[in-house]
Amino acid sequence: MRTLALLLTAVLGCGPRVASPRELIPASLFVRAPLPAAAEALADGSRQRPFHTIADALRAAPSGALILLDEGVYRERLLITRAVVLLGRGPGRTRIVGGPGQGAQAPLVEVRAADHVELRGLALERGRIGLLLHAGAGVRLHDVGLRQFSEAAIVGQGAQLVLRGTEVLDIGPSREARGIELTGGTLDALSVTMRGAGRRAFILRGTRALLADVDVAGSMVSAVQAVDGADVRVVRGVFEHMGGAALYAGGARLSIEGATIAGNEYGVIGFRGAEVEVLDSELLDHLVAAVALVGSRGTVQRCHIRHGGSEGGIAITNGSAPISLVDNRIQEPGPMGLHITESSVRARGNTITGARLDWQQDLGDAIFAINSDVEIDQNMLRGNAGNGILTLSSKLRLTGNGLLDNGRAGLLLLNRSTAVARGNLFARNAAAGVQIAETSHASLARNRFGTNPQFDIDVVCGAGGGGAVSIEGGNTFAGPFAREHVCP
Repeated sequence: MRTLALLLTAVLGCGPRVASPRELIPASLFVRAPLPAAAEALADGSRQRPFHTIADALRAAPSGALILLDEGVYRERLLITRAVVLLGRGPGRTRIVGGPGQGAQAPLVEVRAADHVELRGLALERGRIGLLLHAGAGVRLHDVGLRQFSEAAIVGQGAQLVLRGTEVLDIGPSREARGIELTGGTLDALSVTMRGAGRRAFILRGTRALLADVDVAGSMVSAVQAVDGADVRVVRGVFEHMGGAALYAGGARLSIEGATIAGNEYGVIGFRGAEVEVLDSELLDHLVAAVALVGSRGTVQRCHIRHGGSEGGIAITNGSAPISLVDNRIQEPGPMGLHITESSVRARGNTITGARLDWQQDLGDAIFAINSDVEIDQNMLRGNAGNGILTLSSKLRLTGNGLLDNGRAGLLLLNRSTAVARGNLFARNAAAGVQIAETSHASLARNRFGTNPQFDIDVVCGAGGGGAVSIEGGNTFAGPFAREHVCP
């Protein structure tokens, strides 16, 4: 009994609740994969006469039993209805395998009405669904492999699922294929690896989830899809090579901290009233945008964004509340660093460099805003091929920014935009420090203008209507500038 107690302490001691071996494991049963012509009549689950199927052990096991599985291939489907621990010899040595003629449409393992079920050191392989969890089920997987399921590795509703050191591989190829799909309930996942885990690796509907150190690559659409009131926190982890958004929230809350997100169509998308927070993360090499917020609210802070894509580093449309962009480093983002449309945005302490012209030789702006209200405070917008800031029909407040070495203007106001600029530095911008046109207006105070090659301030007259500028006190100039005047 002392040996058994030590074994059970080692197996179960890391769980969320400490309990005595006698409380959790009143019995231990042994299972050994059958050999050809194996005699099963005398099997009783002892070490000397082990069961030859897991199903026989489950039928004999009292609640809380430990079922020790020897190495081998077990070709059976399991229904678990009481608390048990299935302990294998490792996912490469103990394998539960589905196949034709064994109820191929049924799940390989199904858990009903059992809230302390644990699978350790084994693999589930082949079939339609690997693990099906019903409402109220509580299941823990530790060092488990789930491989080659046509529809899903795990499906659950109203269940509590804990994953530790789990691997999910080769799910699909149908359009409905997904890695793990949960509706309601909770998920706690640590050190999970997923490769080719269906179109979406995680689908979480109304689920409260923590994903820590998760490594996902190669899903056709997304790594994480949080929808319908889900609350998902992602801590660290790597998310690469997805055909859509690596991390997606629709009508849900998604928090991302310290993740690496690379080589996807989008890095992060918030949609349909989502609340999205991206902190201390690295977002690299995306085709469309590193972060896109559509009809959503959120924060992007202390992130490194490089090679954002055709819509830029961060794209914001119809923001439902002021969106905060703080202390981010955005390099070579594509044709725009920040692309803001019909939104309220507060940008503070960001650095945006290296925006490029698009194929029409247009854009290339660090910040491009349309019909928006934007507060820009203590940012560095430098070395972009277009303008530091270009606005159409927008309202801007600029304080303490550096707009330097841009290929066009430091600030360009078009189509009835207005700007109040205080304490900024406009230097070495090719077209002008500040350029105002199309009935736009700028109010300038305490700014420094340093050697902009053409004009420090350029008020443009033309077919679109003239601009206007109010030059207040405290501005300093190193070159020529056009003073306020009324265009004909």
